[in-house]
Parts: sequence; structure tokens; C-alpha cells
Amino acid sequence: MESESPDAPPPKKLALRATTIRYMGFESTSEGRAYRLRVDGNGEPRLVTVTIPTEAFTLHKARFQDAPELCVARVQREIDSNGELRDGLELLFSLRELDEYREAMTHRPSERRSRAPRSSH
Repeated sequence: MESESPDAPPPKKLALRATTIRYMGFESTSEGRAYRLRVDGNGEPRLVTVTIPTEAFTLHKARFQDAPELCVARVQREIDSNGELRDGLELLFSLRELDEYREAMTHRPSERRSRAPRSSH
């Protein structure tokens, strides 16, 4: 068993920054709405575009007010499954993915806490 010299500097630890995903806006295209997101973490920031097809909105599979959150969740799933994302990545939400996401959200346990009744003193 080797022992370290008392004068040796401690091993360097890599400082890992938490990954953050920021919504940067959207653009209407012929395919639907293209949502721009910036992914920050280790390394250079990456820009990712997630497109939700127009049909998803007309069929009520997605709501305009929920779309940025849907896109952030989609990018987070990509990060969780692939680790790193390349800059300029373009993702397209399928109608099936939107159905699966909505189903998962419907069956998620409620995070709301019930309020304790106030005592009358």
C-alpha cells in the first residue's frame, strides 16, 4: 500500500456545475413552434431547438402556456439519457411523445400538501 507524501498537494477535484436549461423564446415556423433553449453546465453553453408541431396545438395535445415547460423537460430527458448535448441540436416532439408526457403527468402523485386546519384559540 502506497502512502502519500505529507508535502504532496491534495488530488484535484473536478468542479461540476449543475446543468441549467433556460427558455430563450420561440419562433413560429411552417412545422410548428420552434422553442430555443440554452443549456449551461460544464463546458461551453449549447443552444438547442425543440419544435412542437402545429398539429399538437390544434389537437389539444399541447397548450401554448405549457410548451416551454414541455421543451425543458424534453431537453432534460435528452441530457439524462445521452449525457451531453451538441450545440445546435434540433429536436422534434412527436404527438406520441406528447401523449406519453401528458399521461405521465396525470399519474404523478400530487405534490401539494394539504393544509392543517387552523386551531381556534
